Amino acid sequence: MIQLKRQEHLDFKGNFPFSHYPQMWGNQEEAFEIISDIGKSVTLELPTGSGKTAIGYTFLKTLEKQGEGPLFYIVPNKTLVEQVKHLHPDVVTVYGRNEYPCFYYERELVTAEESPCSMLDCPHRVDQETGETEGKKVNPCPYLYDKYKAKQGGIIVCTMSFYLFAQLFTEEWPKPAGLVIDEAHQFPKVVRNALKYEITDYHLRRGINLLSEINPEASKALGEFLQKMVKVIRRRPANGKSLLEDHDVKELIERLLKIKTGSLQREVKSAVGKGKISPEDQRDVLKRLETITRNLSRYLRSLEYSLPGKSRGPLNYTYASYKYNKMMSPEDNIQYRLFINCYYVAPLIARILSPFTVAYSATIGDPDIFGFETGIKSPCYTFPSEFLAEKAGVFLPKDTPNLAMKARSRQDLTRTLRKVAKACRRFADSGTRSLVVVISNAERDKFLMLCEEENVSAVSYGNGIKPREAIARFKEGEGDVLVGTVSNYGEGVDLPGSIAPVIFFLRPGFPRPNDPATLFEERRFGSMRWRLWNWRVMIEALQVRGRNIRSTEDLGVTFFISQQFRRFIPAVLPDWLRDSYEGGISFEQGIEETEKLLFDEKAVI
Repeated sequence: MIQLKRQEHLDFKGNFPFSHYPQMWGNQEEAFEIISDIGKSVTLELPTGSGKTAIGYTFLKTLEKQGEGPLFYIVPNKTLVEQVKHLHPDVVTVYGRNEYPCFYYERELVTAEESPCSMLDCPHRVDQETGETEGKKVNPCPYLYDKYKAKQGGIIVCTMSFYLFAQLFTEEWPKPAGLVIDEAHQFPKVVRNALKYEITDYHLRRGINLLSEINPEASKALGEFLQKMVKVIRRRPANGKSLLEDHDVKELIERLLKIKTGSLQREVKSAVGKGKISPEDQRDVLKRLETITRNLSRYLRSLEYSLPGKSRGPLNYTYASYKYNKMMSPEDNIQYRLFINCYYVAPLIARILSPFTVAYSATIGDPDIFGFETGIKSPCYTFPSEFLAEKAGVFLPKDTPNLAMKARSRQDLTRTLRKVAKACRRFADSGTRSLVVVISNAERDKFLMLCEEENVSAVSYGNGIKPREAIARFKEGEGDVLVGTVSNYGEGVDLPGSIAPVIFFLRPGFPRPNDPATLFEERRFGSMRWRLWNWRVMIEALQVRGRNIRSTEDLGVTFFISQQFRRFIPAVLPDWLRDSYEGGISFEQGIEETEKLLFDEKAVI
């Protein structure tokens, strides 16, 4: 195991990016001391504005100077990859396949993710040992070339998803000598999304038809699986999502076992070479067939983990949905859908950690639950904040309703959203802009309608506008209020300074009772599920609160609207915010306190 000895602490100072920081901050110095003292993996709960990126970069740079490698810095999304690259230009970045163009399809815009790459004899393919292309005098595949460059050394910055597949499903990189996980609390969500499979009747039929002339036996076996899948799904109510029972899963596994995939991929590629399949005219079908042949073994493994073992409960869950014939429009191609979801990802994450992993986030919360969810069970240290309580406000008004589905009255949601819209109008009249975070798209749509009625200029996504585009437009000065769901704007959105000093968070995102994931967790954990759900909504609330205070210079206020928040907000606020919390005042008093904080000449700005 790699270890930094105590006397090597000065190496951190030698590799610290003083070009970005005039001096090393207190939390940074303490973090380096802890990493150096422990000499192995560690988890750090560092408040916003602590210079976390510089800590991770310096840690990996120190290992690089010692000749260690490979070294990875991983983040949840592409935006954060670009942010790290901007701060530290000497790192090497590599993205997922969907971020690169495919040069094989020169006549149309196709990403590497959309290309059936493994089925093609592509001259642009890059040898990962030499960096040479298979064809002469052609441009190298951007995706494969970036991977080749990343393997030549240095600090590799990539998404969690890219790192997962690189470490779990390929042998392209050995286990890293050093690993930094930024926003570590998001790792389980990223892994679950990456290992979620959807199988549809439409795509299976297209694959079956294509295989009929190449491998009739495989085509027949795939057809039998489709028949069984439809039969299993039709046992459930139409137009909803239903969790499958163990006997349903066993039936699907029996059919999948009859499909022999050993030579199937080679046979399809051979058919492409012989002109039996046109890569240009049948690209979509060929891509789907590539996915099916590549993922069949993963489908099977995931289905098997949906069943309880001898000494464990199920680790995955499978659910289905279908549209009743009369509900389908002529444009609908898909009637039946099967979803296989990886759930207990902690062992997978633990398997791909480095012996020397530094994981950090501003929101770790309960280290035991964090370890259960993420598989990261290294010693955890919480750091103090340098922010001033008098520059922040956290309000949980006493006169707003409980907006839980079972607790609220018919008009509570509309009345509350209108109250928030009127407050946004009041702030906008004084030149102050707001962020409004809701749980569902239905709530977002209703709030946008109320904004129109209250003459509030709202910016949001939809109608061809992506969430990131809406953020960019808001940051450029458009609108009085930015509106979005917690899944889009709950974290990863920085709105410091005067961009959005006021935040309204409508209600906590407890899981929907009829959602398959909820039903699975109820079966799996019983009453203990509430401890997990409460931890998730606590992390969610703290992340939302942190969108507008990003440095010691910022002023910011957060309104937690629903009385559901009263169960946990006072207890989970970090120490520096305790004096900023007000839970015994009215909504109107909170507005007045906000105006005093933001506009009073005596306020510290």
